[in-house]
Amino acid sequence: MRIKAQSLLPGFNSKTVDISHGGDHTKSKRKTRRPIDPKQALHVVLRSSMARGLNSMLHPKHCDHIYHFTNDLAKRYGVRLYRYANVGNHIHLLIKVPSRMIWQRFLREISGGIAIIVTGAKKGASLVKNDTGRSFWDHLAFTRIVHFGRDFRGMGRYLIKNLFEAAGVPMKALLAQGYRILATEPDGAPP
Repeated sequence: MRIKAQSLLPGFNSKTVDISHGGDHTKSKRKTRRPIDPKQALHVVLRSSMARGLNSMLHPKHCDHIYHFTNDLAKRYGVRLYRYANVGNHIHLLIKVPSRMIWQRFLREISGGIAIIVTGAKKGASLVKNDTGRSFWDHLAFTRIVHFGRDFRGMGRYLIKNLFEAAGVPMKALLAQGYRILATEPDGAPP
């Protein structure tokens, strides 16, 4: 997704800035620097098509372990975790990172740690499954800068909707009947 950046100084042209990176839409495209804004929230999606059945991230053997691992990691790196949604084959995070360096370390450790938890691989061993030759994660982690306010509230509702759909609740039908998702702001989230 691209947005037009507003210039605060007269005489300088506005330029178009990417606010998302990774995921399926950047496959086979030129590598660019991942956009990070330490003053805004970040929506992160980690997806794995191998996370099904016994390897599902919602499997009772993995679910709590992944949740506690994510919380502990966020605390260790000083990352604000506003929302967390484990949907089985992918995980959504709504976070705020203090810097690019912290973000890179956090992403590297969370993606490797979750893959190790689910596959049971040993640290330092390859996470490539022998029969498919694929890695655990389908693509690069998808990230999108989420601006506080309306965008942030909309993303919170989207994550709640995603959790209900993962539990088998027919959200499309309920929303079509006029039901609405009312979400409270997480502790410490800006309005």
